[in-house]
Amino acid sequence: MPDLLTFFGPTERTITRSRERRTVTMRRSYDATPAELWSAWTEPERLARWIGELAGDRVVGAEVRLTMGPEDTAELRIETCEEPHRLAVSWSFPGEEDSRVEVLLDAEGEATALTLRHSLVTEKTAVDYGCGWEDFLNRLHEFLAGRDPADVAWSDAEEQLKPHWEAAAKNL
Repeated sequence: MPDLLTFFGPTERTITRSRERRTVTMRRSYDATPAELWSAWTEPERLARWIGELAGDRVVGAEVRLTMGPEDTAELRIETCEEPHRLAVSWSFPGEEDSRVEVLLDAEGEATALTLRHSLVTEKTAVDYGCGWEDFLNRLHEFLAGRDPADVAWSDAEEQLKPHWEAAAKNL
């Protein structure tokens, strides 16, 4: 099992609190342009390679479905789409209260910094979302590098990343 923290490069991780809700934030740099990252997030054929199947009209105000696995389907409403820098959606996952996901892409020289912010999550789900999103960002890294994202094992991610997200949750 590779050391994911070293292999994929540094990731800034935070969990913040506002009343009873949490915001999970991570920031990572990719060797890609904002346009390359944008298309990986917004083109269904590319998105399917590293996170899941997207169905529905991809326009502001529309509702789309993101199927990440047999039992993992989120209903999204596109709130903001500012190519190639900002994408925000409302996030509805079965059995949970609605939350919000925002992706920001900022050019940094030859690389692009990606900031993912999942807000309005509960204390109970914050660590799981942090670990899960970071696993998907690892898969995105592999996809952009021309490797198979399926080679990134969820069991490795959960084992290695969850302690870091649990530590972030304790630092509120």
